[in-house]
Amino acid sequence: MPCVHESNKKDWMKTQNGIIKLHPYCNKCGSVGNISSDRGKKIGYFLIALSRLRKILKDRGYKVSEAQIRLIAKELSSIEDFDDTWWITFSRQKEIFISVVRKYIRVSTDLLESVLNSEWR
Repeated sequence: MPCVHESNKKDWMKTQNGIIKLHPYCNKCGSVGNISSDRGKKIGYFLIALSRLRKILKDRGYKVSEAQIRLIAKELSSIEDFDDTWWITFSRQKEIFISVVRKYIRVSTDLLESVLNSEWR
């Protein structure tokens, strides 16, 4: 069962750009909270992006089966802490999403990134 993060303490740690800032950390599991603007998203965001991708590919004449969609969704949900927005960054989630989708659907990384960045509507 995933941790319901509770934090009332902070510790000094480096950020991605090397600046030292106070970061909250979970009293139960010890995970350090992400304080950057690169906040993670819930899995629903990625399932909607997958639906958009399916529509785009359908419009281009490529069929994405229900089995492919289910396999991708199952693998994303089985990745430990993929849905834990407390500490995972959106950048890391994008990397994971792109690698999983490309396992099951032959599609370019650029198209996947554009779908994730909501350029296609």
